[in-house]
Amino acid sequence: MLYQRLAEAYEKIENTSGSLDKIAILAELLREAEASEIEKVIALTLGKLFPDWKGEPEIGIAEKMAVQVVAQAASVPDDEVKKVVKRLGDIGAAAEELLKSSVQMTLLSEELTVSRVFDTLYSVARASGSGSSKMKTSLLVGLLTEAQPLEARYIMRTVTGSLRLGLGHMMIVDSLALAFTGSRDNRSDIEHAFNLCSDLGYVARLLAEEGIEAVRSVSIEVGRPIRMMAAKKLSSPEEIMEKVGGRALVEYKYDGERIQAHKKGDEIVLFSRRQERITDQYPDVVEYVRDHVRTGSCIIEGEVVAYDPGTGETRPFQELMRRRRKFDIEEMTKEVPVRVFLFDVLYADGEDISVRPMLDRRSVLEKIVDKCEDIGLTVGEVTDSAERLREIFMTALDTGHEGIMAKAVHEGSRYQAGSRSWLWIKLKASYSEGMMDTLDLVVVGAFHGRGKRTGVYGAILAAVYDEDTDTFPTVCKIGTGFTDEMLEEFKRRLADYVLDARDPRVVSDLEADVWFEPRLVVEVVGDEVTISPTHPAGREKIGTGGLAIRFPRFTGRFRDDKNPTQATTVADLIDLFEMQRGLR
Repeated sequence: MLYQRLAEAYEKIENTSGSLDKIAILAELLREAEASEIEKVIALTLGKLFPDWKGEPEIGIAEKMAVQVVAQAASVPDDEVKKVVKRLGDIGAAAEELLKSSVQMTLLSEELTVSRVFDTLYSVARASGSGSSKMKTSLLVGLLTEAQPLEARYIMRTVTGSLRLGLGHMMIVDSLALAFTGSRDNRSDIEHAFNLCSDLGYVARLLAEEGIEAVRSVSIEVGRPIRMMAAKKLSSPEEIMEKVGGRALVEYKYDGERIQAHKKGDEIVLFSRRQERITDQYPDVVEYVRDHVRTGSCIIEGEVVAYDPGTGETRPFQELMRRRRKFDIEEMTKEVPVRVFLFDVLYADGEDISVRPMLDRRSVLEKIVDKCEDIGLTVGEVTDSAERLREIFMTALDTGHEGIMAKAVHEGSRYQAGSRSWLWIKLKASYSEGMMDTLDLVVVGAFHGRGKRTGVYGAILAAVYDEDTDTFPTVCKIGTGFTDEMLEEFKRRLADYVLDARDPRVVSDLEADVWFEPRLVVEVVGDEVTISPTHPAGREKIGTGGLAIRFPRFTGRFRDDKNPTQATTVADLIDLFEMQRGLR
């Protein structure tokens, strides 16, 4: 497939507003692709060459290098590129405009194929060490000088992580179903396979080569992370008991990092919620699993919690995040020791345990774990009483935990990979105090501080994630909850994400002083969700303006364990809004 065909489809998708129309355009493109190249088409459309869990390097082109690439390819000064980027708000559009009149364009240049573009970008991603910046620049300049202007637009958007197609994973799943089965009715089979193997490109190739029956046969495999099941949130024990069917396993909720551990013999791999390999960051956890989990192979989930070796008390999440480093790991292991509290088993010695009810899975977990001080199971109790649930909740808070998780135990309480359902429900301290739920928001902009805050950001512009459009619409401007240290931390963390113009995926009616790539996720609490004329989140879905967070405050927690697409979604926000008004 020629890359020009891909670029034309991207342009059409970009200029189409309706989700169903976008899906149809992508489905038509997918039908034209060779089965052998479908994986590369999906990867380029997602803007990621490989899933995070494979541990492959990312393309990682910063804005400064992107400007240099376009300047060299178009034979113009860097400053000229910067001016066009500022005017158009997009490095891709700037590359397209400048290359239209570039003397570098030649009739002898070969037509670019999808495979050629993918392979070149992979070479760019793999370049490392001394001289790697020069090599990356050279490879990309070579690609652009052979590209048509429209192709240059999407190549540069891909390498800078701003493809702006408005296509999320689930819309691609719909497109695959339509392209290869003739109907979106089969999307659930494709989504299920994706949830089990976490590789949409692989599922797409399997579907194109062998059909829907092969996709239906995809099963759990040790070494491939399963997309983690998530919980809903409620503030009333009575509501919780009603939602889970009158009986629940109630567990303490720990303030740590969720992990999925894959064991095959003595080989242990740890995956984060973001599906990144974090094995090297937790050598102690690897040892705990190797020594105390009695299976030849398994996939288990749990919470890694930091603790004070002097008192035995748990330490906060931000302390644990000090373990997120590539150097001095042995020293950090001693400074921030951890314990593991397991809560689920999905696979054991050749058997898919995820399809069993919750209490069956808990029973298997009990049998395969040799509990000790370093590794054990979450504190849990089965109850059919809302009053008892409330008592467990209060005990959890008194013993320094975040709250509780209530999990359905009926026959249908299987592990639902990749979904957020009423089978699992969270209850945290903030909910019981009458405050709105904590939200995980994406920082997209900031406003300069004045007075005591001169030199740091005085307020942060935050957004939720819209799964339908793959965008980040704003929901609030946060100016409270910051200590001086936090403001310095924001400045430091956001330094690498500063942009000259608003990111194309950010939807905002406000004009920030500084714009950022939507990368940093932070935890925020507020009083309620309100209708807003200022913020666009959910505007087209509720029809009476957007939704905003009233009196938002930063909790002090940076969600390093979540990527931007795992932040609170527009759908989550609408759920909260309707629950506040007793509509559900």
